Amino acid sequence: MSADILVKYCGFPALEIELDTSSLRDAYKNLVKKNSGHTAISRDPQKYTIEYLKKLVQQANEVLGWNWVADNYDLETTTRLHKDIEIYLAHGFANIPEEHDTLCHELHYALHAIQAGSTRGQWLQVEWFNDDFVAMPDNFRFTHKLDFGDVKLQNAYVGHDPAFLFLQQDFNNIAQTCRFHDIVRPGINIMIDQYNFTVNDNYIKTLTHHAPEWVQHHGVEKILRYTGWPRIGRVLNLDVLQNVVESPVFELEKVEVI
Repeated sequence: MSADILVKYCGFPALEIELDTSSLRDAYKNLVKKNSGHTAISRDPQKYTIEYLKKLVQQANEVLGWNWVADNYDLETTTRLHKDIEIYLAHGFANIPEEHDTLCHELHYALHAIQAGSTRGQWLQVEWFNDDFVAMPDNFRFTHKLDFGDVKLQNAYVGHDPAFLFLQQDFNNIAQTCRFHDIVRPGINIMIDQYNFTVNDNYIKTLTHHAPEWVQHHGVEKILRYTGWPRIGRVLNLDVLQNVVESPVFELEKVEVI
């Protein structure tokens, strides 16, 4: 076993990531290497509390003209607010004013962190703010199970895959919100929890009930193909990952491709 990518957090040895043997391996590794010379972002979800979101909301109201003030920010509210982010960021990074980039991504991340309880959540995310990508190979297979230390691809869009919508019971405007993971961003998601998804008859029946035209347009086969998560590799030194997760705060130092 040998590492392909090193993700180093300050004060810890580098996390050693071995990539799976797959049709995507070389293209993904080259994509991360291409971006590793630029500054990457890795946020600590524990920073993203309701109080911090309220500060961001004030900025959004002033800068973007949105009305995000709410009595409480429960799952129903944060899911509804996410629709504004979906529409705005659908234009792509290149078409969004630079001064709005950080605010929009902070808002987006805060919504999901709060939905997860402002804890470390289920993965550590390393990302670059750009539109760089490669195509997802047609023969790449998604998994329905992720374990601690598994590495999956970063969500390629602001919208979400069909399994996520089903788990969140987010069936409002599925045609807008659902995005099939058909491109690959250079981001790295390191699992610090488990993910399991069981495909049963109720899954497709529920999606069909809420979005019959959408299901007919894309077809069940395509929906099932993009159901689950694109696992790309795993962390070899799980003890270091556990130490990062248990630390009071973490800060990314660098990403290196070997």
